[in-house]
Amino acid sequence: MIWRKNKYKFDTETLRFVEDKKSRVRRLAKALSVLTIINALALSIFFILNSFVDSPTSKIQKNNYVDFNNQYRILSYKLDSLTIQLHSNNFINDQIYRSILELDSLSYQLRIAGAGGSDPYKLSLQTEPSELIEIRSKIAHLKRQIIIQQESYDEILTSAVRKNRQVQHFPGISPIKMTEHIRISSYFGNRSDPFTHFKKSHSGVDFVGPKNTEIFATADGIVTLTQHSRKGYGNEILIDHQFGHETRYAHLNKIVVKEGQKVERGQLIGYMGNTGRSTGTHLHYEVRYHKRPVNPLYFFADDLTPDEYEQLAKRAE
Repeated sequence: MIWRKNKYKFDTETLRFVEDKKSRVRRLAKALSVLTIINALALSIFFILNSFVDSPTSKIQKNNYVDFNNQYRILSYKLDSLTIQLHSNNFINDQIYRSILELDSLSYQLRIAGAGGSDPYKLSLQTEPSELIEIRSKIAHLKRQIIIQQESYDEILTSAVRKNRQVQHFPGISPIKMTEHIRISSYFGNRSDPFTHFKKSHSGVDFVGPKNTEIFATADGIVTLTQHSRKGYGNEILIDHQFGHETRYAHLNKIVVKEGQKVERGQLIGYMGNTGRSTGTHLHYEVRYHKRPVNPLYFFADDLTPDEYEQLAKRAE
């Protein structure tokens, strides 16, 4: 470093050159002024850089915020998509299933879990970011909707299983294979009694055919009676199909099931005969609902052609 030489002046009293002390003070003051200006400039530059240039910590925080914001948008979109899928697919299918199974429909307000209630995340607004509160609220809302939908599906499944059992236990087929050798000789309702020739109510349908024509159970059930009846039915079978339905097969030549036996729809249970109060080989077939006789034609006509059904309906009038 080059130092400037001290300045001297001529002292008239001592007739000698002496150091000029004022000059030193001026130089010191000038140096201090320059140092002050430099410090001010340095502080100004620091504040400017601090305002426009991010520190490493600030950069990390900003990157984390950008990442969080992107994750929030992705998660929010996925939640909205799942909600739309739940509404557009499951709600519609659920309503169709409930209609088929004759279940009460669920209101849309109930399905979307919008029947009031407090928001469990409302108190967290001051301690968590609003985006996080919104995501958690969406998740909770969607979860409630899924629970309601699952409970609805459980009810539908239970009803479907029960309906399936009802269908299997519903006497929905003919007790005899309808061939050219089989015909219906007497229908349900009032008719002329073949013995007394007086009008009398006929509680079933009579099928005429060859002896030992196979007779089948018209639905799943349990055989409750196999006997030779004293009421004119001859050899008869009673089957309880549950759900209120019961069927009778009378005037059989032979019975091949036993009381208490479980039978399935279409299972062979006996053979056509001419036992009991009968004028010829035939099967007397009855369907009872809650102990009251109903027209069997309405049950087994599903396996008839439209023309055959129309002919049977006309004969039954």
